Amino acid sequence: MDLTRMLADARFYGAKSEPVDAVDIVSETPAGDARLLILRVNGRHLYQVLVDADGHDILHDSPELYLAARHLPQGEAKAIDGEQSNTSLIVDDRMVKVFRHLEPGLNPDVELLSRIADCPNIAPVRDWVSETIDGEEHTLAMVQDFVPDADDGWRYALGFASHAAPFGPEASLLGEATRCVHEALAGAFPVGVDKPSFLRSLDELVGRAAVLEEFADRARAFYEGLGDEVDVQRVHGDLHLGQVLRTPDTYILIDFEGEPARPLAERRRPDSPLRDVAGILRSLDYAAHVAGAGPEWAEAAGDAFLEGYGVERSLLLDAYVLDKALYEVVYESDNRPDWVDIPLAAVRRILG
Repeated sequence: MDLTRMLADARFYGAKSEPVDAVDIVSETPAGDARLLILRVNGRHLYQVLVDADGHDILHDSPELYLAARHLPQGEAKAIDGEQSNTSLIVDDRMVKVFRHLEPGLNPDVELLSRIADCPNIAPVRDWVSETIDGEEHTLAMVQDFVPDADDGWRYALGFASHAAPFGPEASLLGEATRCVHEALAGAFPVGVDKPSFLRSLDELVGRAAVLEEFADRARAFYEGLGDEVDVQRVHGDLHLGQVLRTPDTYILIDFEGEPARPLAERRRPDSPLRDVAGILRSLDYAAHVAGAGPEWAEAAGDAFLEGYGVERSLLLDAYVLDKALYEVVYESDNRPDWVDIPLAAVRRILG
């Protein structure tokens, strides 16, 4: 059974730049003729897999075995295609999200959604399962309402952008939905003030992408001209058009885990709601570029989103947009070099 090769090739294995040198079985649960394993990779990363006798991960093809082993809702189950870091299963009117990469602490997806179940712009969490590993709780999976008759927000926006069709009413509705979720989170969790981490983020990002060096001084001066504190609360943390669903009536925000590349403890920290607002603005800009709609489409859609949300453009909002665009430059440089000009254009617009 070659668990090393299986993990290295798996879409959900996040440390692609790190060779899989050692794999240890932390726990094992019988699952029919398969085995449900929690694996420790290279002595530190924990992953959850369902493997057959040959060591192949079969969760996508045999989800019923996982559901039975974890005592989760039974029924005809179908895995959602195209996911990267997790595996989601549709079971009747429920969706079971299986967290592949396990970290200590309650997963933010569970933590946040279980506390704002009455918000009309989320899919409520109904149950979850955890396991204690090394004395700490790790969230394995959660059960939430399945959202039927919904379109992926990214593809939905591209449909408008590809025809240069006005997206204003849609963007405004999305802004209202985002504000509703933020208000619900502010009512369910503590709020406060904190110092923004722009300068620390800038230094890290410039160190990871040489193309950003020419912007470093201007970005630092821009950030230093801002105030010392910002209002913070629990937020989505990784909001973009691919993290929303368009139903016949409204928008539903999904996947509240936060930026997957960041440690879980960091993703659970309060942040400015403008972080999420900036994420949508950047996503609209991407949609315009990908569809060839031009910057005017993105600007009009962004203005409508901000109006629906109830906030105006400001230097502070620009700071969060810049922080996101700088991160995108690093990401595109590493993964899609042909796309790096999209966020670079945003960096130049803000810094002049």
